[in-house]
Amino acid sequence: MVRTQRGATQDAVRRHNLAAILGHLHRNGPSSRAQLTRLLGLNRATIGTLVDELASRRLAVEAAEPERGARGRPSKVVGVRSDTFMVIAVEIGVDAITLALVSLGGLVIARDRCLMANDRDRSFERVVASIAERTSALLRRSQGQFTPVAMGVAVPGAVRSRDGFVHFAPNLGWRHAPLAARLREVLAGDAVVQIGNDANLGAMAEHSRGIASGVNDLVYLHAEVGVGGGIITGGRMLEGSSGYGGEVGHMQVNPDGAACHCGGHGCWETEVGEDALVRRAGLRPGGRSPAEQVLRQAREGDQDCLAAVEETARWISAGLINLVNSLNPEMLILGGMFEELLDLARPTITEQLHRGIYDSEHQRVELVTPRFGRDAVLIGAAELALQLILNDPAAVPPSDGQHPAPVPQFPSRPRGVALAGLEVLSAPERS
Repeated sequence: MVRTQRGATQDAVRRHNLAAILGHLHRNGPSSRAQLTRLLGLNRATIGTLVDELASRRLAVEAAEPERGARGRPSKVVGVRSDTFMVIAVEIGVDAITLALVSLGGLVIARDRCLMANDRDRSFERVVASIAERTSALLRRSQGQFTPVAMGVAVPGAVRSRDGFVHFAPNLGWRHAPLAARLREVLAGDAVVQIGNDANLGAMAEHSRGIASGVNDLVYLHAEVGVGGGIITGGRMLEGSSGYGGEVGHMQVNPDGAACHCGGHGCWETEVGEDALVRRAGLRPGGRSPAEQVLRQAREGDQDCLAAVEETARWISAGLINLVNSLNPEMLILGGMFEELLDLARPTITEQLHRGIYDSEHQRVELVTPRFGRDAVLIGAAELALQLILNDPAAVPPSDGQHPAPVPQFPSRPRGVALAGLEVLSAPERS
């Protein structure tokens, strides 16, 4: 149901309703005008006017075929246009950078992957240069058929959401890295670049379009070398006072444990990350390949690898118990390497959770894997960039139908971006 604030101007109401319609179509797929009328509580004439405006801005299109099975006057089906505007989604991992061109409706137009073999490849300036080079190549492949709108970047570290400043990314070796500002410089100078923590963006993707659609209290966990957490509580992303919330990988779970990249000891990710799993199997850590080998051999029945999986699963449970008892989520989503570990050791994790959760008879939590699998973070980066259009479709100029689509005009540093059905409060400016 569309709600309007008291005292809102007619233009503000129109923009709000345009965003409501486009957001619904983007997240849920095509709907008829009749369905939109029922869902949004607006009259048919108003829906028609709004749909026509979205069409004039090349954001929506009506199918030629009327909706089947409807009684009375036919109602054509409305959907987003996936052939006009696109965003560049980037996921910076520890061993690779993944890029994709994504349009409305979540359509992946093209993608690329750049491996990072050593610390030099992971250095801040080298990563920035790689993103710029690969972005140019992807845009050439699209042959100018789409209008680029913005770039969304996922980083495995603590990100200040208001300006895309990476405070600390220990597994990349970064400190105080002005990622958004630097990417704007190398891309165009006025490019719109949005940066987010990888696990937060995975949570966003699964909440808005994935397994957690309609769930307002959840924890999304993404595990590779490190572990990140995206926490949504009461329908809002939990970012903390400076935007650095969700660094669950640095919960101390073993005071006598190994040293962590962050400078601490016994952090959760030192017990459940890829390196810990590989060491328990008697192999030498070194990127994703050894971890994939352990998981593969465990599936084949190798006893040493199965024992490594079981021990890691018990440490996973220790962290999950802390999160459930602290946050009382409705759903736990285990992504990245955790998805495969859950597949191999679900009975162990489930039993440990049941034994460790406070009042487990009444505190129910669903343990699931992401709908988007290992692409959840990349899809979240695309969603972050697409919010610029989804939050204000009226910022996209109308097209005259004879010339290329005009480029939307957005501020280079948008603040207070709403993330696909949930409101995110940016940290306040500090002097």
